[in-house]
Amino acid sequence: MPAVCDSLLEDIEDIVSAQDPKPHDWRFRKADIIPKVRKRNSQKNVEADDDPPSDSVIPGIQKIWIRTWGCSHNNSDGEYMAGQLAAYGYKITENAPEADLWLLNSCTVKNPAEDHFRNSIKRAQEGKKKVVLAGCVPQAQPRQEYLQGLSIIGVQQIDRVVEVVEETIKGHSVRLLGQKKDNGKRLGGARLDLPKIRKNPLIEIISINTGCLNACTYCKTKHARGDLASYPVQELVDRAKQSFQ
Repeated sequence: MPAVCDSLLEDIEDIVSAQDPKPHDWRFRKADIIPKVRKRNSQKNVEADDDPPSDSVIPGIQKIWIRTWGCSHNNSDGEYMAGQLAAYGYKITENAPEADLWLLNSCTVKNPAEDHFRNSIKRAQEGKKKVVLAGCVPQAQPRQEYLQGLSIIGVQQIDRVVEVVEETIKGHSVRLLGQKKDNGKRLGGARLDLPKIRKNPLIEIISINTGCLNACTYCKTKHARGDLASYPVQELVDRAKQSFQ
């Protein structure tokens, strides 16, 4: 009788990468943002027919390139951040060189992913790009030398990505790394009803919890995602219904 499985299962991030040769590409229309959110008018104090002063910086009109490494959870976080930025008015571009800001969503599970993250930061700085860092690397190790002076958004703070991007475009450095709590109890993270742009319109990634119960010596994810915290069942059900209405 032939063996049930002829080869070992690859790591999940390797499988995702193999299925998606361009994991950082964002192809979308405004209709792809789920749920629909009205764009905030970041130019309400500027007359429609007048050009702003040449030295002014108006957040909400720039192009942003998003690169995500790692697991499905991290990819979902990237989709949420893209959705919020697009809903506000930013253009999510596939062309990294033309982008005004790079949002780099990191993974700390494997050394190669972290190396790519570090190299991308270097390329962004050499190209004079604004940079916002997200994901498990800066959350777990915010004091690393190569992260100093750069804006960081924590894994539980992705619902504030627009604020961080705005301040970074203005030339400021912002760090939001706090844990979300309710009456002292740690929450799962950012709420699930945020705007989202799915890389694959037929696949919705819904995180049922964050963190981990274990403390494996070889894994840094626990340091980034923290202890296990779950989302309420009703919130998960509502997100599932909302995703494919």
